Amino acid sequence: MLNHQMVVQVASILLAARGKTVFSGPQEDGVRVKVVASGKGFLPVVGEVYEVRGEWRWSDQYGEQLHGDGDTFRRLMPSGALLRPWLERIPGVGPERAKRLLRAFEGNLDHVFDGGVSIEKLASIIDPERPNLATRVAVAITHEWERVKGEYDAMRWLEEQGVEDPRTARTISRLLGPMAVATLSRNPYVLASVIPWTRLDPVAQRVLLKRGDVPSLPTCEARIVGATDVVMQDAVRRGHTAVAKIGFAAEVAKRLGLECSPDLSRMIISAGLKTRAIVDGSDRWRAPGCAIMEEEILARFRDMAAGLERTKVRIPPPRDLRRVLAMVERRGRDLFPEQRDAVVGLVERPISCLTGGAGTGKTTTCRAVVDLWEALGGRVELAALSGKAALRLGQGVERVGENAPPALTLHKLLMGLRKRRDGETHWGKPPDEGEPPAPGRELPALTDRTLLILDEASMIDLGQMHQVVEAMPAGCRLMLVGDAFQLPPVGFGLVFHHVVAQESVTARLQVVRRQEDSSGIPAVSKEIRSLSRLSLAPYARGRMGVSFLPAAQGRVSAAIERVVDDLGGFASGPDDLLVLAAVNRRAAQPDGTVSDLNVRLQRRAAGHGGGGGRDPDRPVVRGLLGSDFATGDPVVHLRNDYEGGLRNGTLGVVTEVDTAAGAVVCAFDGEAHRFSGGGLLDIALAYAVSCHKAQGSQARVVVISLVDAPNMDPTWLYTAVTRAVESAVIVGEERVLVDVMRRVPAFERRVTGCRFDLSGP
Repeated sequence: MLNHQMVVQVASILLAARGKTVFSGPQEDGVRVKVVASGKGFLPVVGEVYEVRGEWRWSDQYGEQLHGDGDTFRRLMPSGALLRPWLERIPGVGPERAKRLLRAFEGNLDHVFDGGVSIEKLASIIDPERPNLATRVAVAITHEWERVKGEYDAMRWLEEQGVEDPRTARTISRLLGPMAVATLSRNPYVLASVIPWTRLDPVAQRVLLKRGDVPSLPTCEARIVGATDVVMQDAVRRGHTAVAKIGFAAEVAKRLGLECSPDLSRMIISAGLKTRAIVDGSDRWRAPGCAIMEEEILARFRDMAAGLERTKVRIPPPRDLRRVLAMVERRGRDLFPEQRDAVVGLVERPISCLTGGAGTGKTTTCRAVVDLWEALGGRVELAALSGKAALRLGQGVERVGENAPPALTLHKLLMGLRKRRDGETHWGKPPDEGEPPAPGRELPALTDRTLLILDEASMIDLGQMHQVVEAMPAGCRLMLVGDAFQLPPVGFGLVFHHVVAQESVTARLQVVRRQEDSSGIPAVSKEIRSLSRLSLAPYARGRMGVSFLPAAQGRVSAAIERVVDDLGGFASGPDDLLVLAAVNRRAAQPDGTVSDLNVRLQRRAAGHGGGGGRDPDRPVVRGLLGSDFATGDPVVHLRNDYEGGLRNGTLGVVTEVDTAAGAVVCAFDGEAHRFSGGGLLDIALAYAVSCHKAQGSQARVVVISLVDAPNMDPTWLYTAVTRAVESAVIVGEERVLVDVMRRVPAFERRVTGCRFDLSGP
């Protein structure tokens, strides 16, 4: 019989082939069924609800299944999944009134607010018990309607297509504006960057199928370009700005669910080039947005390197420049010969890089560059990617306090430059007439007399560098400071790594000055940089340098506990002991992760060893994310707080807990800061931290959790080891250590569309 009818929600799609779809899901009573649907027009998405009709058939392999014609299945519209939260945002409406309006008009508000329904009727629906207020709200909505009707049309259309996430819908509406419905009806695949492909593709195919003017839906140009966009965006999310041509068409075909024949491959490449979804880059296809940024940065850097942009600061000949530097040195710290040579070369070049391994004196060299440039009559702006690094840079070049413009984060630099363009001069209220100037609160400014110094440049991604270059006027100079072997940018692209490889613009510091040569840390760091097989001394209590403690998988955290015990724990503060891990949390394998180590080491610090729960007599404050804070716990600050003088990644210690007020007092760099309520979200336990959080920090001893993870490679290990001043202990399996050292460094794995060769025209 073909008369079995039921309502089923799609929970999982078991098969999606041409002309046949198999899915399973619960009925209204919760009983789960399998449905086999024929028909090319039936393209369900997980989460949608259908009224289905068909006959039951038995399969020895799959059991009882309902077979029917999918093209006759009726999709049930969600009742206001998008419209209700959208209505709630209109001033005066709110949740309850939005529900009443949708219920009264069955989710269809077409012509309701533009005269189709009287004000009196609207008021009676909005709030029948408060007619005067309801009338005012109804009038306000009708006045607002003309402005928001385009948004409503987009929300209504998206809901009909099966998009049910309000945040996604608002993003679409904001991006496409009043033309959203027309744009999406013409080509729904423009949403490939907003909605996951597995959800978008069936919805988009349904839209095109309704139009009836697409001859071959599986290989239509819009669908091919949408899949191409997804492949390129996935590459950018992994840090690349291009993909190898070999295998590219096959990856796009995989998204389309098709075999990659030579004909399909040609169609993919042709459609991608025609619509500029890809840009030809010799042996690779470049992501179009990334290609534009790369080419604009390259053109600007080449102009600067060729001397086509002139600074208003007079740069004397090298001999005279060294005389000025000698006078600068007499007012400050003496430089080593290689640092002195570096300073002269950096000041002479319109675009330059300063690089060297950890502890080679980059900050000291920067201070001399700053002093020399200002002695020549120029001005300097300082910035770094993280707040902690910016703070250390400012301290290193002695620019702290109200009487000196501070080093800023890259984000705050760009924000300050925007404020300056809008006519503002200070962070906050400028000094009144007669008051002393406040250089520490002045907004940054880039001019043709400015030298902009960017620290942590190896971690600045393509998008961030493009914003910086856009903000620089002609004649502004740029100096990039960093170590290419440390962690690469979290975002996409590589700029510093390519520029610093060019001798014409780069000063290299070779001699390590942070760690004593006798510690052995410089030698091991050099071995890691050269990707040599490491020969490490076995761990022993009190051993200097880099040592290795074997620990089997599942026992790494326990072994680190033992090492921390040997070192006397965390009583001496974050400058004495730092524990680093590559993975924040991993439910299936928690061993050696930041979260597991924090729990274990906090318990041990409280005197519980490895097994007990919390001491009921020990005063603690429960954080909003579940962590307990007690006196003596090391903590890390999680955001930049300029008013409080705290930066993301700053390490400190809990000095006091107030259980009655639910507050803790933490000391950061010797200063007390109180956290309570929502402020507790700004701190986390720091018995262990990630390597990214630790960049810019150093400690007497560093303990390193060595677990197999995708981000564990030689650059991660190098960054971790070079945080140590006296000794570093690597804990884990020797097999993992060997594997890690065989891996290609992260920055070399990135595929980019531009190598920033500054020798070109």
